[in-house]
Amino acid sequence: MTEIGTAGRGPLSGLKVLDMTEHMAGPFCTMILADMGAEVVKLERPGKGDSSRAMGDGSERNPYFRYINRNKKGVTLDYKQPEGRAIFLKLVEGVDVLVENYRPTVMPRAGLGWEALREVNPRLIYAQLSGLGYDGPLAARGGFDLIAQGMGGIMHVTGEPDGPPTSVGLPICDLGTGMWAVQGILAALYERVQTGRGRLVECSLLETAIGFSSWTSAGWLVDHTEPTRQGSRHRQNAPYQRFATADGYMMIGAAGQSIWERCATAMGKPEWIEDPRFRTGRDRMANRPALEAEMEAVLAGGSTEHWVEVLEGAGVPCGPVYDYGQMFADPQVVHRQMVQHASDPELGEVPHIRTPIRMDEDIKVRTVAPKLGEHNAAVFGTVGVSEAELKALREKGVV
Repeated sequence: MTEIGTAGRGPLSGLKVLDMTEHMAGPFCTMILADMGAEVVKLERPGKGDSSRAMGDGSERNPYFRYINRNKKGVTLDYKQPEGRAIFLKLVEGVDVLVENYRPTVMPRAGLGWEALREVNPRLIYAQLSGLGYDGPLAARGGFDLIAQGMGGIMHVTGEPDGPPTSVGLPICDLGTGMWAVQGILAALYERVQTGRGRLVECSLLETAIGFSSWTSAGWLVDHTEPTRQGSRHRQNAPYQRFATADGYMMIGAAGQSIWERCATAMGKPEWIEDPRFRTGRDRMANRPALEAEMEAVLAGGSTEHWVEVLEGAGVPCGPVYDYGQMFADPQVVHRQMVQHASDPELGEVPHIRTPIRMDEDIKVRTVAPKLGEHNAAVFGTVGVSEAELKALREKGVV
């Protein structure tokens, strides 16, 4: 597949990626690659496309679809029809990476799984993203973010101590799986430089959830004691959590002894330093309810902004708990240009959250997500499909 102009300057400039994903995890993976300069072609079902095109306001380029499909070219192709299969295999011959997140049986049943496609392109990096893994007794089940959060222990440790298991407010398993897949792809590409051979890369939402469990799993594997929900509280240190102020909430991280002493003094309560309930970290953990009550009684006398200024001035790690309006107005967020815009003839200047990696200006948002099949002619033309052939294929529903 020859260059079609999707890539920009960036560390992955020249890399060609065939994106056969939908929903969140897979498109997020290929979005990161595209932001880094890779040439990403998103392949969708004719007439339907990625199911996330129907989300939100129902427009095919709604904010949810736009977020994770920017910087890509879009084509439609039914690879199950003979003509579509032939075009698909030509595309595979010329790409470096293929990413798909179908159910585990879909591509092998079509004769287009890893074993088949490595024969077509021995240098191909083939990335499979699934819900529960590509093999095993539950592999055939569908998997979504919240299911993985439940099965992977995230909900068990999220929420207030006296409340039910709660999901994280963001699709953390979807996003995490996309990020793991990028890391696997980059490792496989590095290996390919040395071996000349492609590699199968596998990630799943369930394994992402368990992989994120960090010290909760580390502890359970040693003593089999179930971790408990802590709300916003740190598991091993106090005070390190959310506190209420006169007008909102803030986070205070005064876990270390010297920081705690600065915190108590700055809050006008130096006597807390020698209070036997709060003298050491172990004491503060044992008496956390009393500590919270006393600290919030003081914090209620001032605004979040006031206390952040006071505690920050004393060298105590802290920060406000923002809503989204406050977050995007924060001067540090504005300065770091977390919101970037891409121009579109129909949508105008469209805001996006940039990939949070800085490498000069090479990782950025360049184009808005494509319309369904917008680049059929450009992409299929690179593998020899003429305008007349494209018209015939369109009439048969192949594209």
